[in-house]
Amino acid sequence: MQKSIKLLGEREKQLLESAQSLTYRPLKEGEDLVIHFYFPKELKDKSPGPVFLFFNSGAWDRGSVIQFAPHALYYVDRGAVCGLVEYRNKASHPDSDPIQSAQDCQLAIQFVRHHAESLHVDPDRLVVFGGGAGANIAACAAMQAHLRPEESPYNLSKRCPDAAVLFSTIIDIQKENFGSDLFGDSGDARRLSLSRYISGNIPPMLMIHGTLDRFVSIREARLFAERLERKRAPFELVEFEGRDQNFFNMNTDPVSYEAALAEVNRFLDEKGILAKSDEDDESRLISWRENDY
Repeated sequence: MQKSIKLLGEREKQLLESAQSLTYRPLKEGEDLVIHFYFPKELKDKSPGPVFLFFNSGAWDRGSVIQFAPHALYYVDRGAVCGLVEYRNKASHPDSDPIQSAQDCQLAIQFVRHHAESLHVDPDRLVVFGGGAGANIAACAAMQAHLRPEESPYNLSKRCPDAAVLFSTIIDIQKENFGSDLFGDSGDARRLSLSRYISGNIPPMLMIHGTLDRFVSIREARLFAERLERKRAPFELVEFEGRDQNFFNMNTDPVSYEAALAEVNRFLDEKGILAKSDEDDESRLISWRENDY
């Protein structure tokens, strides 16, 4: 059993009991990194469907792999294979750094594509989801960030995901910005700063951001979106008025969780990744927090 799983509470263990855990990065004994996969029922009887990989938030120094379990289980019911990805952070692997977190994200994507047939997934409908630091490393994969080179066991020409869904994203890591204290090397901080990779050559990306985010201002998110728009990149920013961090988590704000799912469902449908059904909830964002209940 992986070291990081041993640190989880009973609730987390219960959520992972129905998952199939596969190692995607062997490390030292007891510390291998795994993806916890949830599979739809009667998967083999259907054509290969989309695969969604989820990267939890936690500012590269903490976080729970089961943060996106409600999202994953929801999309499993919709027919997608979903994986909760363990990646290195300071809590689980004290000697790690944020660049290694981003490398783990990229390797997880390659692992899934390499094993697409055995996982029974469509390798051309691979979507990464992330929150906070997890959204940053997911976006780095989508925008093909220039990280420290490492050898890969997979000889794949296609390395980036086919789409990305990003919540409360850490966009740029500059001096005195949120998270900058975790980077001993300013060069590494620049490598994970998304504004370095503004280009029209990116997969479709949906960024959902609260207007009252304390760590990454809505102004920074808007400037990032404007720069991508000028490049005619397939990027969309959806603002959730009055929301701070973690509004997209079901156990934090169930109303915003439902509204965020509606935005993601629309995005996935428009991009031809997962069609909406007649039964999909058509809930709409409520503007002000005090009117939610």
